[in-house]
Amino acid sequence: MSPAPYGQGAAISDLKNYLTSQRLEAMDDCGKICYVPSRKGYEVRSELVKSALANKLKTQLPAGFPNSVDGPLSWTASELAEEDWLVRLSEEDVGSVEVALKSYLAKHDTVNHVSTETFPINESLKAKMKQTVSGLFDRRGFAILRGLDSTKYSPIERAVIFLGLSSHVGGKLGMQTLSGAGIAHLTNLKPLYPEGLIKSPGYTNVHMSFHNDTAHIIALFVVGTAENGGGSMVASSSKVYNELAANKPHVIKTLAEDWKLNRFSAHDFESEEFYKRPLLYYCDGRPLLFVARRPFTGSNPGDSPRPLSLLQAEALDSVHFEAERHAIRVQLEKGDIQFINNLAVIHSREEFSDASTGQGADRRHMIRAFIKNEDRAYKLPRQLEGAFSEIYPSDVSAAELEFRVDPFNSKALSQGPPAANPSGTNG
Repeated sequence: MSPAPYGQGAAISDLKNYLTSQRLEAMDDCGKICYVPSRKGYEVRSELVKSALANKLKTQLPAGFPNSVDGPLSWTASELAEEDWLVRLSEEDVGSVEVALKSYLAKHDTVNHVSTETFPINESLKAKMKQTVSGLFDRRGFAILRGLDSTKYSPIERAVIFLGLSSHVGGKLGMQTLSGAGIAHLTNLKPLYPEGLIKSPGYTNVHMSFHNDTAHIIALFVVGTAENGGGSMVASSSKVYNELAANKPHVIKTLAEDWKLNRFSAHDFESEEFYKRPLLYYCDGRPLLFVARRPFTGSNPGDSPRPLSLLQAEALDSVHFEAERHAIRVQLEKGDIQFINNLAVIHSREEFSDASTGQGADRRHMIRAFIKNEDRAYKLPRQLEGAFSEIYPSDVSAAELEFRVDPFNSKALSQGPPAANPSGTNG
């Protein structure tokens, strides 16, 4: 079998024997499951599940899981209108942002002290930030602020504006790495560093599968855009759950079981080669997906993932392709700030190509923060509490975090990539 893009993928443990028994040949797209989803492989394996495991498939949902969940957070793309997720900033709003920026930089020369108190905005803009919070928790699970011009500002000014507005959505700032990075720069770093140094798909230009990060709210500030591709894809976790519960209850059962995560996944526990947890929970009256492919398929040639069962492979693919079927695609613009309720929606990114490998607006470049709204944050299942407490430690303040505001300056480049060991990106 020829090497798969972005890693070798995971073998499917119970597939080879079945194919042999049926005198069928294992196809490249079928015998392994890779980081980049293959629709052909998914469709072939789904048919094999029906024929090979028909008498073993569960038709009932796990105990405590409902047949469906209703409400505004359950949606498909055709049901959305722009006003459901777009918050436009007026000239007055932008003026308020720049007054707050000037006030902050007159007192501080780093971004470690940004908060609602140090980045005050006028009442009109406060109302729009409250509208954004409501959009995350009461409406569709994501929102985009539009109206800023990212090219007007220096790297430190962009970081202050981004974290300042984000603080009005969620006051607790999480860590991007366990070493204490406060922000991350999502851009294609592979051309800038030696082969094999960049591990996470988020820091490449690859098509990212639908996933959840270890975050309550993901905030993304668009500094530059790609020449081609790079669309942001967002889908309702509740809608994905409803469709799978109605049509593939055995997938719900598989997702709700314990899975073994490989050590090269986001949270590298020193004492264990892998740790166990479900990928789906029903907690506090809502379905909660916490899914990623990289911990199971790998995404680099050096990754050696453990084999998955046929049902596990189908479950991973079912989540991705069901999310893809209902997702909204948004082509983000320079200056946009996208907020995602990570526990209500699942997200991905299209493959892209940049016009340049250097610094500037002609390459896709997003600043990312993990934030938490203490008043609205979802209750977590016990299996996720440890991972989230690592990202949002109670004993570490933003003043103690490290902020690399410009990933392209010579000093930053000589220090190595800021994303060599990301902690919160599941991918």
